[in-house]
Amino acid sequence: DSWDGASGATDNGSGTIMMMEAMRILKKFYPNPKRTILVGHWGSEEQGLNGSRAFVEDHPEVVGNLQALFNQDNGTGRVVNIGGQGFAKSKDYITRWLAAVPDTIKNQIKTSFPGTPGAGGSDFASFVAAGALGYSLSSTSWDYGTYTWHTNRDSYDKLVFDEIRSNVILAAIMVYMACEDLEKTSTEKATDLPVNERTGKQVTWPEARKATRKGGL
Repeated sequence: DSWDGASGATDNGSGTIMMMEAMRILKKFYPNPKRTILVGHWGSEEQGLNGSRAFVEDHPEVVGNLQALFNQDNGTGRVVNIGGQGFAKSKDYITRWLAAVPDTIKNQIKTSFPGTPGAGGSDFASFVAAGALGYSLSSTSWDYGTYTWHTNRDSYDKLVFDEIRSNVILAAIMVYMACEDLEKTSTEKATDLPVNERTGKQVTWPEARKATRKGGL
């Protein structure tokens, strides 16, 4: 799902590469997971998260039993930020799962809990709005935001494979740990959400929105 006029190498080819490679590793070394593992490559994200919103609408049984979703979309740099997305017990899970990640990777990751529920920006927000644990693996930009974002400069030469490799390791371990965790994750929402600096009011939970479906028109 790339922007018109862009080849989509970093946005979102890098995230697709990362998840495909993580799945290859998991299939080889973890062939019998304790929980079902799905990879979503949804279309029409740039037009309003339509693919992931449609999935959430069409598969309530998946959303209702989701252990965790990990989303990587923004650029080619290594993951440097994971927020709790407003879920009260996110700190328990993320901290526990990150403990298995090599120090060279996790020491560069900033965490924030309970965090703010994402209302848009990438496909994890569709799940958060539905009350399911969707985490954004937010990466450093490598000039993505100021130079290549949504332009024809978003080409293969912008990919930084050492960073993508780091993200693959992170994703594979986080998925493995989430699967092995004996505890089903809680979707309890935090009551102490932060105050919106612009409005001065406490952040409220985003509402789930329906996908726009036009049948290819």
